[in-house]
Amino acid sequence: MHKSIILVTGLIFVTANAFASPRTLLPAESQIEFTVKEMGVPVIGVFKQFDAAIDINPAKPEKSHADLRIDIGSLTTGNEEADAIAVAPEWLDKTHTPYATFKSVSIRALGGGDYEAHGTLTIRDQKRDIIVKFRSVDVSGGKTIITGDFIVKRSEFGIGGGVWNEGGIVAEDIPVKVRLTLALTATLVNP
Repeated sequence: MHKSIILVTGLIFVTANAFASPRTLLPAESQIEFTVKEMGVPVIGVFKQFDAAIDINPAKPEKSHADLRIDIGSLTTGNEEADAIAVAPEWLDKTHTPYATFKSVSIRALGGGDYEAHGTLTIRDQKRDIIVKFRSVDVSGGKTIITGDFIVKRSEFGIGGGVWNEGGIVAEDIPVKVRLTLALTATLVNP
């Protein structure tokens, strides 16, 4: 009887830890896209490499968390010259700050699968508090799709400079769209 209680307690503990684990990001089914307007013309780009550790707990959203790390050097707009400028020192400065990050501080449910994450966005070693509204939807195969969007204000992170900031050549606001596909993970969190 004593062994049965220990076994059941162990199974409950393992099961609880499995659900507390961050979900595994499926990069091939995920995307981080941005749009920069240069002289009113939209230029769409994506980051090809990024990592995410996300755990959304619908029953206890306050226990949820989301961390993202984006490889600045993986930026592409389909134009090599534009890409080189975007990662140069005046812009995203991939040499000195190779990653942009987002780390949630709190997540709250808004209802119907919608959430709001309060967190810190770091670009070019500049940290800013932001709020990201996102939707979490479970789909077949145990996958979860997270979609959200937010605005990056270039001047708050020192992105661009010189002539790029004169006369509205490049818009101040950069809309960012995120689509992350997550799968269940077999990795357990250790106590």
